[in-house]
Amino acid sequence: MYPTTKHPLRRVLAAALTSVAQVAVAGADQPEDLNALPIEQLLNLEIITASKFAQKISEAPSSVSVITADDIRRFGYRSLADILRSVRGVYVTDDRNYSYVGTRGSGRPGDFNTRLLILVDGSRLNDMVYDQGAAGNEFPIDISLVERVEFVPGPGSAMYGSSAFFGVVNVITKSGAAFQGSTASAGTASAATRQARMASGFARASGIDLLLGASWLERKGNDQYFPEYDDAAHHFGVARNLDHDLYKRAFAKLSWGSFAASAYVGRRTKGVPTASYGQQFNDPRSRTIDEYASASASWQAALSATLEVHAGINLHSYRYQGTYIYVPDSATVNMDEAESRSASTELRLLSTAFRNHKLIAGAEYANDHKRTMRNYDLAPYAFYLLSEHPNKRAGVYLQDEFRMGERVILNAGLRHDHDAEGGGASNPRIALIVKAAAHSTVKALYGTAYRSPNAYERYYATSTGFKLNPTLKPEHIKTYELIGEYFPSENFRASASLFQYRFTDLIALSTDPLDCRLVQSNIDSARSKGAEIEAEWLRDNGASLKTSISLQYAKNAASGEWLSNSPRQLFKLNYARPLWRDTLHSALEYQFTSRRRTAAGGHVGGFGLVNVTVLGHALGKRLDLSASVYNLFDKHYADSASEEHYDNSSPARYLNAIGQDGRTWRLQASYTF
Repeated sequence: MYPTTKHPLRRVLAAALTSVAQVAVAGADQPEDLNALPIEQLLNLEIITASKFAQKISEAPSSVSVITADDIRRFGYRSLADILRSVRGVYVTDDRNYSYVGTRGSGRPGDFNTRLLILVDGSRLNDMVYDQGAAGNEFPIDISLVERVEFVPGPGSAMYGSSAFFGVVNVITKSGAAFQGSTASAGTASAATRQARMASGFARASGIDLLLGASWLERKGNDQYFPEYDDAAHHFGVARNLDHDLYKRAFAKLSWGSFAASAYVGRRTKGVPTASYGQQFNDPRSRTIDEYASASASWQAALSATLEVHAGINLHSYRYQGTYIYVPDSATVNMDEAESRSASTELRLLSTAFRNHKLIAGAEYANDHKRTMRNYDLAPYAFYLLSEHPNKRAGVYLQDEFRMGERVILNAGLRHDHDAEGGGASNPRIALIVKAAAHSTVKALYGTAYRSPNAYERYYATSTGFKLNPTLKPEHIKTYELIGEYFPSENFRASASLFQYRFTDLIALSTDPLDCRLVQSNIDSARSKGAEIEAEWLRDNGASLKTSISLQYAKNAASGEWLSNSPRQLFKLNYARPLWRDTLHSALEYQFTSRRRTAAGGHVGGFGLVNVTVLGHALGKRLDLSASVYNLFDKHYADSASEEHYDNSSPARYLNAIGQDGRTWRLQASYTF
C-alpha cells in the first residue's frame, strides 16, 4: 500500500481558499483577451521563454507558438496534452497511462517526454529520476489557472541546458488580478467522469496579488480491448475497469512588488490496462501514482536605468509508485518506486548599457540531493533494486541581442553545463533576424542541444527484466531552420519554415535479442527534415481561423529506416466565432495525423478528429456554461505501443497499437462571485 502523504501545504491552501472566497474583490483589472488583438499587435506580443526576457514574438530567435487562456476555454482543452495537440508540428501519443509529446517527426513511444523541457512560470517541472515532462493528467496545475502556454520548438540548451532538446514548453499561470474574484466549477463527462474546481484571486492597491486554486477529478473509465491478448484465458483481450483516473491538485501564487512566490502539489493515480512490463493482463491491482510538489521564490529589480537583476530559488520533489502484478493468480505484488528532490538557484543580469546590445548573463546551480529507485515484492518480501545516486549540476550562459540597424537583429548565445555524472557540455544558438520588407521578416537559426542520460537510464537494472548499459552516452542534436513571416494587414498573418535536425547517440529502450532483457542504448544517428506553413485570420465580428500544415520525415541515418511513431503529415484547423452577441460562442477543431510505423514493426493508420465546443455566458457573465464533443464522428484510431507493452505470457505477447477513445463529451459550469 502506498503511504498516503498528508501535505501541510494542502491544508494551508484549503483553509486559505475558503477564507479568500469570502473576500469581495474590487477594482481588479480585466484579463487581457489576446484573441481580440489585431494580428499586428499579436506580432508585437511579448513572450519570455525564448530568451528569458520579454521580447516581441516577431523578434524572438525561434518560431514561437502561444496558446492563450481564451483558446483553452473556447476549444475545451482539458489538459496540457490537449493544448499541445493544437500546436503546429506537435502530436501526442497516449498509452492509457501517460501522454508523450512528439515534435517535427520525432516522438519515440515511451520516452516520457525526456527531450521536452516543461516549465511552470519559468521553473523546471521535469523530475530528476526519469526526466519526465508531465503533459497528461499527471501535470500538477489545473488548466483553468493557466494564462498562456508558450512553445519554443528546436534546441533550447543555449538558455536552459539539458532536456531542452526538441523544445521548451513554458506554462505561465494567471495572476490574482486577472482571475477576478472567486470561481466555483463543476463538470461531468463520458466514462463516468466527475470534476470540481475552486479558485480565488485578488489584487490590492498595496501591490499584493494572490491566487489560490484547487481541483479534483475522478474518471472510472471504459473497458479496453487489446486484440493481441484475445484468448479465453485472458478475458478475450478485454481489460475491465482498469482505465480509471484520479487526480487532486492545489496551487498558490503571491507577488508583492519585486517579490514573487508560488507553490503547487498534484497527485494522480492511474489504472494500467495494457499489462505493460510483462504483467498479468486484466489484474485490477495494476496502477501508477505520480506526485509533484514545488515551491519557488524570486526577486527581480532594476539596479540602474540599464541593469536588471533576477534571483530565484526552487525546491522540487517528485514521487512515483508503480503497482505491478507479474505472477497470475498470486498474492505477490511488485512495487516499483522512485523519488527525487532538488534545490536549484538562478541569478541573472540583463543589461542595455551598451548601445544596440541587450545582454543577458546567468548562472544556475542545482543539487539533486535525492534520486532514489526501489523495486521489491510484497508478501513474500523479495528485494530487487535499491539505487541511490544524488547529483549536482551547474551552468553558465550568455546571450547578446545585437541590433545591427533598423532591420537586422543578430541574436547569439552560448551556455556551458557541467554535472557530476555527464561531465561538461557547451551549446550555442545563433539567429539572424531580418525585416526584409514592411510586412515580412526572415529568420535564419542554428543551434545545438544535448540531454544527459537520466538516473533511470543509467542505473535501473533488475535480475530479470532490465539490465545496465555502462557505455550509455549523452544525446546531441544539431539544427538548422529558416523561417519567413508575412503580415500584410492587421487581420492576417502567415509563416513558413524549413528545418533540418541531426541527432546523434539518441537513447532508446530496446530488447536485447540475446537474453530478451530490456536495455537502454544509444541507437545510430537519426535525421529529421521538413516544412511547416501556418496562417491565421481574424474577422471584425470576432471570428478567427487558424490552420497549419506540417510535412516531415525522420529516419535512422545509418539504415535509412523511417523512425517509429513519426507521422509524415500533420494538418490542423481551429475555427471560432460568436453565435449570438457576446454571450454564445462556438469553436471547431480538426486535427489530422498521418500513418505511422509502430515500435513493433507494424503500422497505425492516419486519422482525422473533429472536436466541437459551445461556450455561453449568463447572469452578467457570472455563469459560464460549456459543452464539448471530442472525436465528433467517432473515428476509430490507435497510437503506437512501445517496447514496454507486453504481457507475462510465454512467449511474451507484444502490443502493436493501443486503441484510443471514440466519441466523448464534457459538460461544465462555472460561477464567479
